[in-house]
Amino acid sequence: MIFLRALEIPPSSPPQERVFPSTLAGAFTGAAGGAVLRGRSNIIPGIIMFSLFGFTGQRVYNALDASPSSNPTLPIPTTTITPSSAASRPSTNDTANQPLWKRILNSKYSPMKVLSDEQYGHLLREKLVRVDAEIAIVDEEIGKVKAMGDEKDVDRRDQGKA
Repeated sequence: MIFLRALEIPPSSPPQERVFPSTLAGAFTGAAGGAVLRGRSNIIPGIIMFSLFGFTGQRVYNALDASPSSNPTLPIPTTTITPSSAASRPSTNDTANQPLWKRILNSKYSPMKVLSDEQYGHLLREKLVRVDAEIAIVDEEIGKVKAMGDEKDVDRRDQGKA
């Protein structure tokens, strides 16, 4: 933001004009970090690497910000699906309108998943049933152990009388 003001780039500027200040900010950050943390010999490598980080980060941000799902002012491309073409390819209506983070979380490779309230309630009910079943099994085992203990007490009493 400081570089946007210093270079007199208004906040409403197009995304392409924000790449240069981000690259410049990365260069200054790399130079300062390299000089302070690693010494004078690491200023140039710090400038190069952090400039690349600033440039790449801003370009990725601009690309994600320009996607149709995150920018409602852009028209969403629509296609008409005929019955013959609908059968030949999978339906992408659900995933096409979702933001990127939801598509990533709902991917089969992601260890996490976005759940609706109903799905979460169903998951909790399943876990509760499992816990209740485990408690019942443990209660049965406790009953068996108590019964065995009672039998041993009776046997000891009988042996003590003899």
